[in-house]
Amino acid sequence: MNLAIKMCILIVFVFASFHLSLPLVNAVKSDENNPSVLVVYHPENGEVDEQNNRMLDILISHFTSDLTFKPIADVARADLKDVTHIFYYGYQSEHIPQTFQDVIRTFGGTFVALGENIEQLGDRFSFITQVSYENFTAITLAGTEDKVTSILPHQVKNVLISNESELLLIALDGEGNQYPLMVRKDSAYYFATSTIGPPLSPYLAEVLHEVFNIEHQETHPGYIRLEDVHPLVEAEKVVAIAKVLKDRNIPYMIAVIPVYIHPETQEEYHLSDSPDLLEALKYMQDNGGSIVLHGYTHQFRDSETGEGFEFWDVENNMPIYHEANEKVVKKSVSDFDSPKAFNQYIKKQQEFEKLYITKKLTRGINELVNYGLYPLAFEAPHYTMSQHGYAVTSEFFSTYVGQVQISDQDWEIMTIAPFITNPSFLNGMILLPETIGYVENSPLAVEKMLREANKYTVVRDGMVAGFYHPYLGVEGFITLLDSLEKIDGVEWIDLKQMKNKVKTGYVDITTEAGEVHVSVDRVGLYTSSFNYPLYHLKKVVKNLTWIMVGSGSLAVIVFINYIFFSRNKNRRYRKYRRGGRIG
Repeated sequence: MNLAIKMCILIVFVFASFHLSLPLVNAVKSDENNPSVLVVYHPENGEVDEQNNRMLDILISHFTSDLTFKPIADVARADLKDVTHIFYYGYQSEHIPQTFQDVIRTFGGTFVALGENIEQLGDRFSFITQVSYENFTAITLAGTEDKVTSILPHQVKNVLISNESELLLIALDGEGNQYPLMVRKDSAYYFATSTIGPPLSPYLAEVLHEVFNIEHQETHPGYIRLEDVHPLVEAEKVVAIAKVLKDRNIPYMIAVIPVYIHPETQEEYHLSDSPDLLEALKYMQDNGGSIVLHGYTHQFRDSETGEGFEFWDVENNMPIYHEANEKVVKKSVSDFDSPKAFNQYIKKQQEFEKLYITKKLTRGINELVNYGLYPLAFEAPHYTMSQHGYAVTSEFFSTYVGQVQISDQDWEIMTIAPFITNPSFLNGMILLPETIGYVENSPLAVEKMLREANKYTVVRDGMVAGFYHPYLGVEGFITLLDSLEKIDGVEWIDLKQMKNKVKTGYVDITTEAGEVHVSVDRVGLYTSSFNYPLYHLKKVVKNLTWIMVGSGSLAVIVFINYIFFSRNKNRRYRKYRRGGRIG
């Protein structure tokens, strides 16, 4: 009987303990391979907060697709249900509401704090004591102090840490002083600066592997992109580079611009006007190359193809909300009676932008497919595009290549993802970032690219990707390739091996495991533009012409042979007759 009572008491105790710990259990319940992350921020900084949130989006979305951003004043206890990780970002000194402090007090998951206001986050971060602010000019992973990356001066929040904490990143000032840059104690992490983009982001990206404790293969995905291949590019130079890549069995990308517009005459040149280049592109597509649509004309207004911006009005530093010849009047929220009126104005502007981008991407995809070229990804000219533009692009492409713009106010505010990621602001598109730049017309260009590669190979699965303009010639390309192949752990990306989707109203392209599947509504495609069937008609006429020329040539050859042999036979007859050999 006593045993039975003891068992009942034990069961009640276990049951009660379970319910007492329920808030903590809820806090960490999630799919281990897809953690649930809540990013908390102060919204008072407007555009700056949006930019920093997008940088965090890039970094965190490498590990999970379950990501929520929430202003700190709006966070309630219910928001933490099933959340495994909280990221708090303090761009500058701010007051943390008591409501948030109360909410996080019982959170049992991983907590990552970045930047300012660490002293307001409760006992969990009591292992940190701020001392001062210091400047640093180098950074390294703890335990690899022999591998240091030099950077321009940045500010670190110099802190004292307890003996129980672990040092993950170290900042150095060039005078022998070291400062904790990222530390942890149990499941609490602190990053002691508010700078989260390059050049610090590769190091933060590497440590996030420890934060999420997710196994990632320690290799460096990479790609080489042949840039700005438009109808006036010399086919011979493109083919020479393609043959080098084929001989080395390296897959690659070709950033194709279907139409070149002359900046002075505004005359259009299509790939059909350059049959040698068109054949070269088909050869490349069949021998390791993958087509990337790099805009339709890569220009706006009277700018030259390859030099101009297509999806951003660089003269007015704004999205394409207007025709090229239209007078532009930029408006801000202060020009309207209410934020609602301003939002309605922006919505109307974005409707124009959507039509503009839709027209460009539809024409680009359809035109290439009509030639037998199949784009598998998209790269915006000069990497410039608004956030709304990315959303529109995601309706056509599942894969985006290059760097990304993280501001709708200034095209120059763009950033580099240190690894392959799937940030929510790309609306489902996978991002294959470019990390090491391109070969400039300089003897030190390749050396500069290798320095950039060293920064991103700090990340265990960091990206090594750059581009090359074919007009520079095959010799310079071989120099680049020789250097890149010496980087340990680089594995070249083959777009055809990835899952990609590209579509318009008449075209569907999918890839997987090396196979490219294309479905085309030919009737719809041909009726959408007379130029599409005209291209094939010209090909047929050209082939028939060659057949006719060939037939005529054959007839001439036969006739000449007949005359030759007939005269030769008659000559022998006369000779034999003179010799008395007839009969």
